[in-house]
Amino acid sequence: MSTNRKSTKKVAPKRSGGGVFVGIIIGLMLGAVFAAGVAWYLTRANPFAGKEDAPAAGIGATLTPRVLPGKPGDRPVEKPQFDFYKILPKGDGAVDIPTSNAPDVSTQQARLERLYLQVGAFEDPTEADNLKARLALMGVEAAVQRGESATKGTVHRVRLGPYARLEDMNRVRGELAQAGIESTLVRVKP
Repeated sequence: MSTNRKSTKKVAPKRSGGGVFVGIIIGLMLGAVFAAGVAWYLTRANPFAGKEDAPAAGIGATLTPRVLPGKPGDRPVEKPQFDFYKILPKGDGAVDIPTSNAPDVSTQQARLERLYLQVGAFEDPTEADNLKARLALMGVEAAVQRGESATKGTVHRVRLGPYARLEDMNRVRGELAQAGIESTLVRVKP
């Protein structure tokens, strides 16, 4: 009689060596192939091909020197040197002198005074800043000036300008009137 005996030996499972390391290597290779495929798809060219006119760099490859334009023995091109006193004119005596003997009084007075549009004067500086911000939203640049008044004490004036020409000032004044903001012409002498 023969007896069937089961073997009591346990077989150890096969262990693969370096599973994580092999997985990283395979992942890197797949990523490089995927990146090369995307680069080829976007540029429709082989990203690994070099330029045909460039010589292959290898052992024993000789480099040819580049020759710059010009004749042999020429001096190198130098940057020009600028000297302040050489650039200035030699003083040929050309000075613009007005031909009329008597200058026009109105043009001379207009040059001396500056034209401003004042749109408000407030004791509270926050009210002046609020009006300045409202004007800024309209696209008009304003300035807040602090001044002293005999009756009110410290006053914060909101002014636009200075304007060199009356036409410019009147155009801005019309825009302010359309927005419902009153303005007053102020002439300031320096």
